[in-house]
Amino acid sequence: MVDCELINIGNISNEERVKVINYVMENKGIRAKDLGVTINLISMIRSGKRRVTEDLLCRALSFLSTEELARLLGQVPELEPATVNDIVRVIARARADAGFRELLLSYLDRYLGEYVRSMGTRWVVAEQDVEEFVKAKRLKGLKEKTIHDHVHYLRLALSELNWTLEPEGIREFLAGLADESEEHVLRHVTVALKSFLKTVLKPKDPALFRLLYDSFTVYKPKASNRIALPSLEQLRAIWRQLPSIEAKFYFALLAETGLRPGEPFTLSISDLDLEHGMLHIGKVTETKRAFIAFLRPEFLRWVREVYLPHRVDWVERLSKGWLASGWFTPDVVEKAKQKLIPFEQSRLRREIKEAAKQVLNRDLELYELRKFYATWMISQGVPESIVNTLQGRAPPSEFRILVEHYWSPRHEELRQWYLRYAPRICCL
Repeated sequence: MVDCELINIGNISNEERVKVINYVMENKGIRAKDLGVTINLISMIRSGKRRVTEDLLCRALSFLSTEELARLLGQVPELEPATVNDIVRVIARARADAGFRELLLSYLDRYLGEYVRSMGTRWVVAEQDVEEFVKAKRLKGLKEKTIHDHVHYLRLALSELNWTLEPEGIREFLAGLADESEEHVLRHVTVALKSFLKTVLKPKDPALFRLLYDSFTVYKPKASNRIALPSLEQLRAIWRQLPSIEAKFYFALLAETGLRPGEPFTLSISDLDLEHGMLHIGKVTETKRAFIAFLRPEFLRWVREVYLPHRVDWVERLSKGWLASGWFTPDVVEKAKQKLIPFEQSRLRREIKEAAKQVLNRDLELYELRKFYATWMISQGVPESIVNTLQGRAPPSEFRILVEHYWSPRHEELRQWYLRYAPRICCL
């Protein structure tokens, strides 16, 4: 339903208000008494003799979805304008006024409860946390080599997780290590993460520590391998169910390229090569060797016409607020603007999982999309060496030319294999 408290209904003209009244009565079967008015008043409103009050409009809007309102008016009305200064004033008053604080918390729970609660399940790690970890280990008398190994694998994990620890992200990263038979790295990473959480987070936030600490084990179980992968039609159904453009882009990118769930968030907009329909990943770590990914023409067209304009509009609107707040330097804002996917990964993951639950009647791990891609390509007759190169599993001799040349015959060979056999999820 549309909540009129969250939009500027003063900008809705009386003609548009009458449209809303007519729509809910003719298409929704809503009667005058359901709107809290008499039949006589409704007749005068529909004939143009009386205006639609804001109270009546709000009652009518409660029977509409945001999408229905957008279709009726051509767009959703603007949100009530607010600035960062407004936020500061609200927080300052909430700290000083217990009654106002309760009201604020009730509004947060009503409109942003899911997002607020999700913040309590993640830890954004800072460099000083790593330094604190090192100091604590030295005080315990650990050997420098042991500390060095812990920090090495800890940093490896943090870099792949964008320095944000949350249960889903940790499990997906570890599932990737297990799937690619990196048992040695998996063990060292989980030991380092467990030690880091226990040493640094536990004294600061015992509840969050317990949540993160219990979200994984040192030896990652492989029970997920027994789950039947989604079918092509099921993935298409999930894509259609996704509520946001950015979630559709992220989901299609994973399903149609086989990238690891965290890789798209390391890319900048300059890594997208629209001419060749290619993403230049060019990333090498101890466990990752992904260098390129191709996009089908249909998906590339959708990216040009739908995703990129949406992304530009979102980034421009948000960056103005960031700069006006004074909390972010121009360099930080510019770096955020350059990301290919500047949206919050945890929100996109949550949207995908909720849509997948409706289609599959079970939880979907994003790493299943990588397995689906490999299984699909091999079932279509694509040589395993080609699939391994496209997914970043090939040895250095296979991918060196992909790094040394912007475009080469090897690129074209891989592109032709991809265009011929890649799964089609988006835009059908």
